[in-house]
Amino acid sequence: MPEKRKWDQEGPIFLVAVDFSHCSRLALKKAKDLVGQGGGRIVVLHVIDHDFVDQCIRDRLGNEAEIKRKLFLGAKSRLEEFVRREGLEGDRVEKIVCKGSPCIEINKKAAEIDAEMIIIGSQGKSGDMKSIFFGSTAERVLRFIKKPVLCVPAE
Repeated sequence: MPEKRKWDQEGPIFLVAVDFSHCSRLALKKAKDLVGQGGGRIVVLHVIDHDFVDQCIRDRLGNEAEIKRKLFLGAKSRLEEFVRREGLEGDRVEKIVCKGSPCIEINKKAAEIDAEMIIIGSQGKSGDMKSIFFGSTAERVLRFIKKPVLCVPAE
Protein backbone atom coordinates (compact mmCIF):
# COMPACT_ATOMS: atom_id res chain seq x y z
CA MET A 1 0.00 0.00 0.00
CA PRO A 2 1.45 3.40 -0.99
CA GLU A 3 2.68 5.64 1.80
CA LYS A 4 0.26 8.49 2.50
CA ARG A 5 1.80 11.89 3.03
CA LYS A 6 0.52 14.74 5.18
CA TRP A 7 -0.47 16.85 2.19
CA ASP A 8 -2.61 14.04 0.71
CA GLN A 9 -5.38 15.34 2.95
CA GLU A 10 -5.29 18.66 1.09
CA GLY A 11 -6.65 17.25 -2.16
CA PRO A 12 -5.67 15.05 -5.07
CA ILE A 13 -2.12 14.47 -6.26
CA PHE A 14 -1.50 15.06 -9.96
CA LEU A 15 1.60 13.50 -11.51
CA VAL A 16 2.80 15.51 -14.50
CA ALA A 17 5.38 13.79 -16.70
CA VAL A 18 7.53 16.30 -18.58
CA ASP A 19 10.18 16.12 -21.28
CA PHE A 20 10.45 19.92 -21.68
CA SER A 21 8.43 19.84 -24.92
CA HIS A 22 5.62 22.25 -25.77
CA CYS A 23 3.03 19.55 -25.01
CA SER A 24 4.52 18.85 -21.59
CA ARG A 25 4.31 22.60 -20.85
CA LEU A 26 0.61 22.42 -21.73
CA ALA A 27 0.24 19.38 -19.44
CA LEU A 28 1.81 21.36 -16.60
CA LYS A 29 -0.55 24.28 -17.25
CA LYS A 30 -3.52 21.87 -17.13
CA ALA A 31 -2.34 20.52 -13.77
CA LYS A 32 -1.98 24.09 -12.48
CA ASP A 33 -5.57 24.80 -13.56
CA LEU A 34 -6.87 21.65 -11.86
CA VAL A 35 -5.07 22.43 -8.59
CA GLY A 36 -6.32 26.02 -8.79
CA GLN A 37 -9.91 24.81 -9.13
CA GLY A 38 -9.96 22.24 -6.36
CA GLY A 39 -6.73 22.20 -4.44
CA GLY A 40 -4.25 19.39 -4.35
CA ARG A 41 -0.62 18.91 -5.18
CA ILE A 42 1.47 18.57 -8.34
CA VAL A 43 4.38 16.17 -8.65
CA VAL A 44 6.43 17.03 -11.75
CA LEU A 45 8.51 14.11 -13.01
CA HIS A 46 11.26 14.10 -15.63
CA VAL A 47 12.77 10.75 -16.55
CA ILE A 48 16.24 10.55 -18.07
CA ASP A 49 15.91 7.67 -20.50
CA HIS A 50 18.31 4.88 -19.56
CA ASP A 51 18.76 4.05 -23.26
CA PHE A 52 20.14 7.56 -23.81
CA VAL A 53 22.55 7.17 -20.89
CA ASP A 54 23.71 3.81 -22.28
CA GLN A 55 24.21 5.33 -25.73
CA CYS A 56 26.36 8.14 -24.26
CA ILE A 57 28.49 5.52 -22.50
CA ARG A 58 28.82 3.43 -25.69
CA ASP A 59 29.82 6.56 -27.62
CA ARG A 60 32.49 7.22 -24.96
CA LEU A 61 31.25 10.69 -24.11
CA GLY A 62 32.62 10.19 -20.61
CA ASN A 63 32.59 7.61 -17.88
CA GLU A 64 29.26 6.42 -16.52
CA ALA A 65 29.39 8.44 -13.29
CA GLU A 66 30.34 11.63 -15.13
CA ILE A 67 27.60 11.21 -17.74
CA LYS A 68 24.92 10.51 -15.12
CA ARG A 69 26.04 13.46 -13.01
CA LYS A 70 25.92 15.86 -15.97
CA LEU A 71 22.55 14.59 -17.13
CA PHE A 72 21.01 14.78 -13.64
CA LEU A 73 22.37 18.25 -12.94
CA GLY A 74 21.21 19.49 -16.34
CA ALA A 75 17.77 17.93 -15.97
CA LYS A 76 17.30 19.30 -12.43
CA SER A 77 18.24 22.79 -13.60
CA ARG A 78 15.92 22.62 -16.62
CA LEU A 79 13.10 21.25 -14.48
CA GLU A 80 13.45 24.06 -11.93
CA GLU A 81 13.27 26.64 -14.72
CA PHE A 82 10.45 24.82 -16.54
CA VAL A 83 8.30 24.78 -13.39
CA ARG A 84 9.25 28.34 -12.37
CA ARG A 85 8.16 29.70 -15.77
CA GLU A 86 4.67 28.38 -15.10
CA GLY A 87 4.55 30.12 -11.72
CA LEU A 88 4.53 26.80 -9.86
CA GLU A 89 6.77 27.25 -6.89
CA GLY A 90 6.09 26.46 -3.27
CA ASP A 91 5.05 23.58 -1.11
CA ARG A 92 2.30 22.31 -3.42
CA VAL A 93 4.80 21.35 -6.12
CA GLU A 94 7.39 18.60 -5.92
CA LYS A 95 10.01 18.17 -8.66
CA ILE A 96 11.60 14.78 -9.32
CA VAL A 97 14.29 13.65 -11.76
CA CYS A 98 15.05 9.96 -12.13
CA LYS A 99 16.64 7.59 -14.65
CA GLY A 100 14.93 4.65 -16.30
CA SER A 101 12.42 3.76 -18.97
CA PRO A 102 10.00 6.74 -19.04
CA CYS A 103 6.77 4.73 -19.26
CA ILE A 104 7.85 2.40 -16.44
CA GLU A 105 9.10 5.17 -14.15
CA ILE A 106 5.95 7.24 -14.69
CA ASN A 107 3.78 4.26 -13.76
CA LYS A 108 5.94 3.41 -10.74
CA LYS A 109 5.88 6.97 -9.41
CA ALA A 110 2.10 7.23 -9.93
CA ALA A 111 1.58 4.10 -7.83
CA GLU A 112 4.14 5.18 -5.22
CA ILE A 113 2.48 8.53 -4.56
CA ASP A 114 -1.05 7.22 -5.14
CA ALA A 115 -1.63 9.86 -7.83
CA GLU A 116 -5.22 10.75 -8.59
CA MET A 117 -4.28 11.27 -12.22
CA ILE A 118 -1.30 11.30 -14.57
CA ILE A 119 -1.13 14.29 -16.88
CA ILE A 120 1.10 13.95 -19.92
CA GLY A 121 1.52 15.70 -23.26
CA SER A 122 0.39 13.78 -26.32
CA GLN A 123 3.53 14.64 -28.28
CA GLY A 124 6.95 14.67 -26.74
CA LYS A 125 10.35 15.54 -28.07
CA SER A 126 11.15 12.18 -29.61
CA GLY A 127 10.41 11.89 -33.28
CA ASP A 128 12.43 8.74 -33.68
CA MET A 129 11.67 5.42 -35.34
CA LYS A 130 11.20 3.74 -31.96
CA SER A 131 8.11 5.85 -31.23
CA ILE A 132 6.73 5.13 -34.71
CA PHE A 133 6.91 1.36 -34.21
CA PHE A 134 6.35 1.02 -30.47
CA GLY A 135 4.23 4.07 -29.67
CA SER A 136 4.92 7.28 -27.82
CA THR A 137 5.67 7.44 -24.12
CA ALA A 138 2.06 8.58 -23.56
CA GLU A 139 0.74 5.53 -25.41
CA ARG A 140 3.01 3.18 -23.48
CA VAL A 141 1.94 4.74 -20.17
CA LEU A 142 -1.69 4.13 -21.14
CA ARG A 143 -1.04 0.44 -21.84
CA PHE A 144 0.11 -0.37 -18.32
CA ILE A 145 -1.36 2.18 -15.91
CA LYS A 146 -4.24 1.56 -13.56
CA LYS A 147 -4.75 5.27 -12.88
CA PRO A 148 -6.65 7.84 -14.97
CA VAL A 149 -4.46 9.56 -17.57
CA LEU A 150 -5.13 12.97 -19.08
CA CYS A 151 -3.30 13.24 -22.39
CA VAL A 152 -2.99 16.92 -23.35
CA PRO A 153 -2.82 17.58 -27.11
CA ALA A 154 -0.75 20.24 -28.84
CA GLU A 155 -2.66 23.46 -29.45
